[in-house]
Amino acid sequence: MEKAASLYEDRNKDVSIILEDYSYSEWQQNLMVAMRENTLPDITAFDYKWTGWIDSSKLTDLRKLETLDFSNMETSFIENYSGSNEKLIGIPLGLNGLGLVYSVPFLSRFSLSDPSGWDWEDIIENGERVHREDPDCYLFFVPDAQWHYIIRTHILQHSGHHILSSDGSVGCTREDLEDSFAFVLRLVETGTVPPFGLGVLYENWLPQTNEMWRTCRWGMTTASSSTVPDIIIYSPFAVGTAPYPVSESAIDKGVYAAPTMLLGISEASEHKEEAAAFINFLENDREAAAIISDSCGMPLNKQIAAEDEESLIYPVVISAFQNASDESNPYEMEAELQELISEYVHLVGFGMLTPEEAAAEMIIRVEDISDSLM
Repeated sequence: MEKAASLYEDRNKDVSIILEDYSYSEWQQNLMVAMRENTLPDITAFDYKWTGWIDSSKLTDLRKLETLDFSNMETSFIENYSGSNEKLIGIPLGLNGLGLVYSVPFLSRFSLSDPSGWDWEDIIENGERVHREDPDCYLFFVPDAQWHYIIRTHILQHSGHHILSSDGSVGCTREDLEDSFAFVLRLVETGTVPPFGLGVLYENWLPQTNEMWRTCRWGMTTASSSTVPDIIIYSPFAVGTAPYPVSESAIDKGVYAAPTMLLGISEASEHKEEAAAFINFLENDREAAAIISDSCGMPLNKQIAAEDEESLIYPVVISAFQNASDESNPYEMEAELQELISEYVHLVGFGMLTPEEAAAEMIIRVEDISDSLM
């Protein structure tokens, strides 16, 4: 982004761009304060999951700005994720989707095929064989931040139910949760994933910094496409990508797909058109796109995306959107629900609760979360 901003300043000598760097959680808190005190910068970044509490009156309707060109973008998608009260308050820098990342030498060592067509049964079958051939190796591992995607998608694929519905009500059943926790237990018992006593030592590490991944003892994981470029760059071997597993019999394919961070313009800005021109440059300029590359997911500009035939993440993103659930449900991204899923996955994984016991407890706590949202 610094390089892209510098290029824009070189082309526009009367423009100065000041970038501010925040962590995700830090910026969420600062944005709340800036909204309340009306001190938003000219351009602000925000997550689509925040649109429920963002005060849209503080942001400009981007469709009214002449310097922003939407002609090569899928505007229906943009409006689905960043419209608020009939205003278009943000535009994403890219598209993000859930997929698989795998170690090419690991799969080669165990004579495994390209996993692009695998479903979970294929992963378990191959994972069981890998661990049988070498007890120190596991085909699959799951970073803690990915468990909620796996559980949510498993429930969607097998029952068509969201854990929380789009109105905040409970969407799943105790039986749905029990089935998914039994799936977690099966991953452990077949040796597809490492035992939780070992796995938790590494589950908060990114794959590229994970010793087991780097030494080719763990071979595959799920990842959001926006994290894949760093995994590829910093892994000491060739890395491949594949679509998220979807069974042919899935009721709802349910793969996570969404925009990356959105860019909006303050209603109080004195430089709306110039701010829009800079966003337009980031979205539609080929040189800017080459600088940003795939660090923000797949470009929103369809022509620019089509010109990059070497990207490993674009096929993952395209597959994610093709297999995404019909219903976009921001409630399921609630931090409290994500933490709850992780808690009970670990209780089952460590053998402290059976899938039946975990499901019976968790459904009560899901109801409590639902009550707080409605």
